[in-house]
Amino acid sequence: MKRFAPHALVLALLAGVLNPSLAAPRPPAKERLDQAETLQSAGKFAEALALVQADVSDEGLLPRNAWLLLQLQAATGQLEAAWQTLARMDIEQQLVPAQWLETASELTPLRADPRWPATLAKARARDALRERLYEARAIETPFRETLPLNERIAGVSRLWAEVKTHFANFELVPELDWDALYLQTLERVKATPRTEDYYRELMRMMARLQDGHSNVVVPDELRDRMLARPALRTRQIEGHVVISQLLDPELARLGLAVGQEIIAIDGQPVQAYARQQIQPFTSASTAQDLAQRLYDYNLLRGDVRKPVKLTLRDAAPGAVRQLRVPRLDGKARAALFAKNDGAFGWRMLPGDVALVELRGFGDDKPAQAYLAAFEQIAKARAIVFDLRENGGGNGSVGYRILSTLSPQPFETSQWWTRSQVSAWRAWGLPLTIEGGSPDLVQPDAQRQFKGPVAVLTSGATYSAAEDFVAAFKRMARGPVVGEATGGSTGQPLFFKLPGGGMARVCSKRDLLPDGTEFVGKGLLPDLAVQPTLAGWRSGRDEVLEAALERLQRGE
Repeated sequence: MKRFAPHALVLALLAGVLNPSLAAPRPPAKERLDQAETLQSAGKFAEALALVQADVSDEGLLPRNAWLLLQLQAATGQLEAAWQTLARMDIEQQLVPAQWLETASELTPLRADPRWPATLAKARARDALRERLYEARAIETPFRETLPLNERIAGVSRLWAEVKTHFANFELVPELDWDALYLQTLERVKATPRTEDYYRELMRMMARLQDGHSNVVVPDELRDRMLARPALRTRQIEGHVVISQLLDPELARLGLAVGQEIIAIDGQPVQAYARQQIQPFTSASTAQDLAQRLYDYNLLRGDVRKPVKLTLRDAAPGAVRQLRVPRLDGKARAALFAKNDGAFGWRMLPGDVALVELRGFGDDKPAQAYLAAFEQIAKARAIVFDLRENGGGNGSVGYRILSTLSPQPFETSQWWTRSQVSAWRAWGLPLTIEGGSPDLVQPDAQRQFKGPVAVLTSGATYSAAEDFVAAFKRMARGPVVGEATGGSTGQPLFFKLPGGGMARVCSKRDLLPDGTEFVGKGLLPDLAVQPTLAGWRSGRDEVLEAALERLQRGE
């Protein structure tokens, strides 16, 4: 039966849709809840509860305050009030997963109550319904060398549906007709019974989104067949593709050397090879992101059983040679990377400048290492943070480091995500979004560095590393020097596909704290510096040199 929203409700809903500031939480309320969470972490439950109760009184029971209210009521011994809150949450659909109910330490006093088993059973039933709606167990089939047609079609259909429902960046690809691409891909996968070929078609489809946080992950059984690479790294400088690192010294015995230019791959000119063999299957958000993926991460990937033939020009005297270079399986290459790379490192440069290299935020180790070394680092006159090789991870890792650079709280990125309200769509209302104002990160109370600071960036500065740069720019703590960042961050939504693979879709759009867009563009440096081939080959770090000169001038 078709129903229409009452006139007053339509006006109220449109007010929130067309003027998000009316629907979004007011910053003072958000700061109040942030403070309550800080007090909760410190064990000051009564003070935290007072703040949350004030928020509920002003704003009503909402997803952002209901769970916190429940925990604090239980933690302060207000058990009947907690049960009333649980009842309200049930009626008003402010629901939480059963796992949260089972594991939150603050709820321990409620678990002895005879009402608890029924409450937990109801939560588990809701979780089971959610799993049936959101998951697709029947089509999450294991790997086989060939997949039946119905599974291939189901996988393409799931990609289409998840992207259509959750992708946050369609505005950045206005020319893309996602439905037409879906139909085209269905036709292509009909002729690809081999799982390897099938996944190439899925990768081709996702690459059209032009988003580095939206891509297909091939099954483990295919990784060495499709994604194996030699024990070396490459990069593009001034249009030249050069070997930038040998991960295994044994490659030198084959005649490989850092600085050699790759002019052809398997007999095809390197630029044409990248454009034809790599780019159609590569998800990237910006020109600088694409260049990084084409000429570093993905350039030499292929079958571990097939060596790659490189045509090389020596740096000096410029002789040309051809070499067949073996590819390594994933485990062997990961072991070499572990030997050659670390997520954190630092050293003192001449002039008492500490160079802190942050090469990833995949876990909390970089922040822990930085804080452990802070006493020595803080003896420097200035600090340069190098994020040129930082592909991201968890933004909170970088925020822990930034918290030592200002005695004042600092803002992180804004964000928004698409809201799926079925009845609103039935009433013909505009597409709705939900979002949050910037979070405030508190300063480190024990550690503060007051000297000059600079940050180095490149197209490989990505994701959570861009969250770091965005917050640093907002702090106005010093210059960002180098190249534009990769221009892609957000929250990927992961889901499985037939044949043992999976995909992810960017479900959250991030902006600078002031609302400026940088996804699809990159964060621009305050001082733009690009390496030159001559400078790089001579061993100079021109980006670092420019940052040091800027700091020396006191800018």
